Amino acid sequence: MNPSTNHKARLYNLEKLYGIEHKDANFVKEVLMLFLNTIPAISDELVKAANEKKWEQVYFLAHKMKANIDLLNIESLKKEIRVVEESSKTKINLDNISDKVKFINSIIEQCAHQIKEDFDGKTFKQVNR
Repeated sequence: MNPSTNHKARLYNLEKLYGIEHKDANFVKEVLMLFLNTIPAISDELVKAANEKKWEQVYFLAHKMKANIDLLNIESLKKEIRVVEESSKTKINLDNISDKVKFINSIIEQCAHQIKEDFDGKTFKQVNR
């Protein structure tokens, strides 16, 4: 990534995706479109479930999001999503979950915005490669 072309640091990194399919742009595009079409909505559900103290649903949704966070290498969420997943599963340290899921949701929204900025309708710009 060239800092002079990106005024704001990227919250995600595509190196892992390009490594999986040897720089296959179509594969990367499909994964990113899947992320955009599913993860922001799941993240919203996560906030709602946490607010309603539905811990089994919080666990399920956090678990569902974890692979996407790892695949897009969203460093700021890797630890947070695991804390939410584990706390909701064990029902220990639940007092911080609401704040954590709000933080997760905020980063997911910012990530989705950045991905959309990097998408020009046909291909993804040369970022994070």
